[in-house]
Amino acid sequence: MGGWDIHTHLIPPTVLSAAHKGEFGLAVDSGSLVVDEERLPLKRLADPAALLHWIDEQDLDGAVVSVPPALFRYDAGVEWAELVNQGLRELATPQLRVLGHLPLLDAEAPSVAASLAGEGVFGGFALGTPSYAGLDPVWRVLHEIEAFTLVHPGHSGDERLQSFYLTNLLGNPYETGLAAASLVFADVVGRFPGIRFCLCHGGGVTAAVAGRWQRGIDQARPGIVAPSLPVVDALRRFYVDDVVHDEGMLELLGKTFGAERVLAGSDWPFPMGSDSIVAARATAADELTRPLAQEVVAQ
Repeated sequence: MGGWDIHTHLIPPTVLSAAHKGEFGLAVDSGSLVVDEERLPLKRLADPAALLHWIDEQDLDGAVVSVPPALFRYDAGVEWAELVNQGLRELATPQLRVLGHLPLLDAEAPSVAASLAGEGVFGGFALGTPSYAGLDPVWRVLHEIEAFTLVHPGHSGDERLQSFYLTNLLGNPYETGLAAASLVFADVVGRFPGIRFCLCHGGGVTAAVAGRWQRGIDQARPGIVAPSLPVVDALRRFYVDDVVHDEGMLELLGKTFGAERVLAGSDWPFPMGSDSIVAARATAADELTRPLAQEVVAQ
């Protein structure tokens, strides 16, 4: 079969080591990594061999690895990013391509991105979903290097989602849609077309509300400055993974983003992920995520 699973997770070994030492506010308790009051069961998340077994089981060439979203920790700054990225370097193999972590809200984020891009180790970057306001210096670097940039939902702060596992079932799709809306309405995809954004979980709610976004632009609703691209064209500049668990939604993704931009992803090893990879969607990620090796100077 061949191809790549675009969406898998591992905890970097440096993070595990820091947790065992009680550093960076981390701990290990009863087989879980405790980070900011969230518990991540170690098991397969801390076992690269288990991911390699998944790759073999699915007859893939490899998998693209990012950290679990609980480890984005954008308030932890550059030192945290250095710890995470060192661990990702240690995980990188020909079968495991790693996505770098940026201290996205720190002033050093553009220079960190530029530095990581020149190493020839990282296949791109993974971003959470904080406010994207004021990030043009970061976008400029990612545009120049044509970086594959996975957008993964972070935690939603809406307390109404505490019941019924809605923090994941509804909060995650909302967070991704919010990130996509920010990138469309701030004209990031229009102004920085080199960035190869990929939205997790089929882009969350994005495809379902794209027409509403365009209607808001057409009707000059308050706060909207029309971006350079119509919504339909802006969304055709995104990639999405296929972790949606619904054939009708997959059809909508093809119509919204383009069938060639729907990539195979599993969200391994999380229970809300997919049980298998679709071969037809597994091949495009190879070229997209080849390790960056381009020197760039952050402006």
